[in-house]
Amino acid sequence: MKAFTVMGRVLKATYDELFMVVFLSIVWWVGTVLIITAAPTMIGVSRVANRLANYRRVDSSFFWEAARSNFWRSWPIYLITVVVPIALAINIAFYSRLEGLWWAFAVFWLWAFVFSLLAAQYTFALYWQQDEPGLLLILRNAFLLAVRHPLYSFLMLIFHLTLIIIGAVLALPLFLLVPGMLALSANFATTGLLQEMDLAPQPPEIPTR
Repeated sequence: MKAFTVMGRVLKATYDELFMVVFLSIVWWVGTVLIITAAPTMIGVSRVANRLANYRRVDSSFFWEAARSNFWRSWPIYLITVVVPIALAINIAFYSRLEGLWWAFAVFWLWAFVFSLLAAQYTFALYWQQDEPGLLLILRNAFLLAVRHPLYSFLMLIFHLTLIIIGAVLALPLFLLVPGMLALSANFATTGLLQEMDLAPQPPEIPTR
């Protein structure tokens, strides 16, 4: 299944670019803690991960250049990607406490919450994958990818949640690996779908003897 192939690519890329993944994770933690730099840090991390997912050369300069030149443009997509699921989770918590038919609203918001997470996997990757990184176009394409590939998107979401759980249990990997791996996974997940539409480069062939 395509999703498991993509997961394998993420693990391989993590192994091949271990120091870069650690670098991305550390700068993500620092940038997020500072709050004001959270969005540009995320866009910079995604930039490096997107190049890796497209099998292109990377170094730390791509992160710094992307974070600096997209400081303000990164905030709308960051807020939508982060705030919308949080708002939906609050709605779920509110309506689930009410009695009677109000539970139907909780179920509705639950489905909306899950779908928002499915689509959120693609937003930052599409920012770099598209020729024109317009916000509405990114949201539209993320929505379409989630709708057209629900099982694939769901399996990738489970993979992301598994990485977070393992990192939380082991603590040190959460700090050193998980943010970078999540960025890699989101970008490999996006390019994995785009490759089927000839909109992203295919993985390089492994030479055979």
